[in-house]
Amino acid sequence: MPPKGKPKVRAFNTSTPNPKPSSTTSHEPPAPFKRTPESLSPFLSNLDPKHIYITHLDLKPADFKRKIFLVPVLMNLTIIGLIVWRMQSIWPFYLNILFIMVGRRNEMTIDTENTPFNEVVQEIIRRAVVFMFDLFLYVFIWPWPRDFFAGRKIGNPVTWRFIVGFSDKEIIVRRSRRWDEAIGNPVEEGSGQDEIMSIIKKAVDPVWMSGKTGYLMLNKEWDLDWKAMVAATKLADKGTLSFEDFKTTILVPTEEFGWVVLETVSTGGSVKEEEGRKKIVAFKDELTAMGKENLFFRWIELVQFESSQPGGFGPEQQKKTMAKAKELFESQGVDFDKFWAKIGGMEGMPGMDRM
Repeated sequence: MPPKGKPKVRAFNTSTPNPKPSSTTSHEPPAPFKRTPESLSPFLSNLDPKHIYITHLDLKPADFKRKIFLVPVLMNLTIIGLIVWRMQSIWPFYLNILFIMVGRRNEMTIDTENTPFNEVVQEIIRRAVVFMFDLFLYVFIWPWPRDFFAGRKIGNPVTWRFIVGFSDKEIIVRRSRRWDEAIGNPVEEGSGQDEIMSIIKKAVDPVWMSGKTGYLMLNKEWDLDWKAMVAATKLADKGTLSFEDFKTTILVPTEEFGWVVLETVSTGGSVKEEEGRKKIVAFKDELTAMGKENLFFRWIELVQFESSQPGGFGPEQQKKTMAKAKELFESQGVDFDKFWAKIGGMEGMPGMDRM
């Protein structure tokens, strides 16, 4: 009889509302995890223990955030306007269908005895298409403005902005989407932990984060937890926690240790990350002063594309990327070597520190 395999351990405890407090066990979580600071307890009580969270500070100018937020506001108001118009225009159609169902004849009643079969079929298909179109609007389009203005599960952007407002320093809280359901024990080495590390590494990449305000970090892997952001901001405003407590931090729920923090070279709070952030800011500011801010975003796109290629982003790939970047800069009249010398070289630049 073959020996029994090691039972699979679930990362997220679905039978209790919260993970066990991190102080209930005597042993420590394995590297690169460590226990969450006790000071974060007031914030952790607002989190769902079935998800992984990333907090960071969005330091983009308030005016820039206001302009970014205006786009989805206008888009969702437009969608609501179109849906209201659709309801007003289609309402007589469904009302007549309802009357037909209760036996009241009207202009939409089909006289099947005197109407050619082909015309009957065409009318049935036409009505079915109308039904399917409106069902599509209800199932796939209506949830956008509904969740934007009145979402309740994790809050909604409008309530968040109404309470928090716009400022130069804002707390952003990202929550993992459903991919986390397939992950095993995150503190146990294996494919599950490797997948977590891979997804998180992309999510906290300083180059990627530097080009986006917090609101634009919604993607297929991460959602924004609006309620948690409101709670975090209130805690910081009251002085219970400081804004610095929410520097790039990865919070992972486990059954064995409760909430733990994932610490790697590429995640928050490290000296290297801070140096990288300063280098990126200096890089962007210098290009902006030269009237070449578009080069900053094109450089980010180039590095992100090259770093995502098979084989990793080792020294050789970095050299090839820099050769392409040099051509890009010099095509716009910027001396590549002089530019880097002016901002102190590439040392400390995320992703390029091995050059």
